[in-house]
Amino acid sequence: MSEQNPNNKKIRQPIVTILGHIDHGKTSLLDYVRGTLVQKREAAGITQHIGASFFPIKNILEFCGPKYQKMKINIPGLLVVDTPGHAAFMNLRRRGGAVADIAILVIDVTAGTMPITWESVRILRERKVPFIIAANKIDLLHGWKSIEKADFMETYKQQPDFVQQDLDMRIYQLVGDFIEEGFPGCERYDRIQDFTKNIAIVPTSAKTGEGIPTLLMVLIGLVQQYLQKRIQFSEGAAKGVVLEKKQDSHLGISLDCLIYDGILKRGENIVIGGIPHAVKTKVRAILIPNELDEIRDPENKFLQQQEVFAAAGIKILAPNIEHVVAGAPLRGVPNEENLEEVYQEIEEELGEIQIETEDEGVILKADTLGSLEAIVNLFRENEVKIRTARVGSISKRDIMEAVAVRDEDPYNAVVLGFNVEILKDAIDASYDQDIRIFTNDVIYRLMEEFKEYRDKRKEEDVLKEFSDLIPPGKFEIIPDYIFRKSDPAVVGVKVLAGKLTPKTRIVNQEGVFVGRLHQIQENNQTIKEAEKGKEVALSIRNATIGRNLKVEDTLYIYVPESHVRTYNGRFRDELSEDQIELMREYIRCMRKKNSPYWGL
Repeated sequence: MSEQNPNNKKIRQPIVTILGHIDHGKTSLLDYVRGTLVQKREAAGITQHIGASFFPIKNILEFCGPKYQKMKINIPGLLVVDTPGHAAFMNLRRRGGAVADIAILVIDVTAGTMPITWESVRILRERKVPFIIAANKIDLLHGWKSIEKADFMETYKQQPDFVQQDLDMRIYQLVGDFIEEGFPGCERYDRIQDFTKNIAIVPTSAKTGEGIPTLLMVLIGLVQQYLQKRIQFSEGAAKGVVLEKKQDSHLGISLDCLIYDGILKRGENIVIGGIPHAVKTKVRAILIPNELDEIRDPENKFLQQQEVFAAAGIKILAPNIEHVVAGAPLRGVPNEENLEEVYQEIEEELGEIQIETEDEGVILKADTLGSLEAIVNLFRENEVKIRTARVGSISKRDIMEAVAVRDEDPYNAVVLGFNVEILKDAIDASYDQDIRIFTNDVIYRLMEEFKEYRDKRKEEDVLKEFSDLIPPGKFEIIPDYIFRKSDPAVVGVKVLAGKLTPKTRIVNQEGVFVGRLHQIQENNQTIKEAEKGKEVALSIRNATIGRNLKVEDTLYIYVPESHVRTYNGRFRDELSEDQIELMREYIRCMRKKNSPYWGL
């Protein structure tokens, strides 16, 4: 049972979550602690909860060694959420913030930060969760001499100078990376004076255990000093969050939940978030696994509990929970008279998570409410519009919604899925309707893939539109190369600026129509265009040399006024200085025959 604090409020174990890039050692780090404690066979109090491990403070102190035995600690232990990956952390949300009290961000010190590292950091910052950094895999540094389960400074002092310098350099690189990401205070733990202004970096090895005692004690110290109010819990109604919904052949549908406040009892009414509405039900059973040293037994069975206190990971069996979604809030309702009031509160909380959608934008699907919330926040930061955002698999309905978007907003007519299944009818419909589906289990990558696709599509359309415009061109007739005077006129010309293309009209320096460029030849070969500096032969229809077409005329390719406006508007940056000057000259010519505002 929890100890008492000076205000006679109970202190619960803090909820700790571990995040970081794939293969940086998140699970290995936790497994080292858990495995070591189990091997001692003194861990009667250590239990494996659903998706979490509870470590009593007594066992942690024994693990960390004699130097910490006399420390005065008033928390009962640590509840470490070990569901792998930062995606699971997104389910640990509650109204006004995150369920997790503190986090460990694991970074491979030999590899440095990765995209998922920064995605984890962004979510931690967004949810206002303090964290420390485990700079893991120090045992892989060249020349490192390991001391099993040693405190960091103890093992650091035993390393050769060149190894110390190598590690210091890598830590400084981490510090620099975090400064660039907007964290001015980040330093190795032993160099920090004010932990409220600096993120502590603790070098560790999940293989040898080096630095892990240090990591645990820094974590506990931060909790005791700065998070006392946050980890007080009441003995009132339970508050929790759904980690996962599972289908089991023996248990049926069950909910893995984390209770972060209050007490939950068997037989009690509960309200849980669901889609499209919250769910009222009653707890039929509260289950936890056997103790940690037996959890690996394939025949392991769950233990039934009459009640559980915060903080705890549990499995709940209850009727009518088909529409509950992962990441949803859970509330115990001991007094049935309050059931409707709590139901309305949960509905209101779900309403806060619902996405403010727009008429135009992408169709977004995610595996959980927490994921959905995190994705939407990132997309908004990057000015990605969202039309609909829901939890669940990608279905034909989502494809048809994207089709509805296409006429008005073709670049956003896609379906994006985070960590979700694509149903067969959706795949078939996507091919039939030419709708692109993007899926990924990394939010950052999902957004980047979509943005890359959207930007490429826009670029392709701009290039197509640009290529559809008639390019400006200026040329003159070479007097000695008049091969035919009419029907059509065939003359040699020099291109003075821009380029000439067939099937275009020609005007003179007064803006008067003088013929239509039919064909371009060079060395008796027909070509598609002739650029500045070229000397080529043109066949010009509707022209007679000496009448409407004079040898001394300066001639221009006729560019329609609408094209001129488009050039000077959307595509001005696509034009060279020579082309801009040519366009100005051409506009002056056209204004002689037309309005002085021609081209505006």
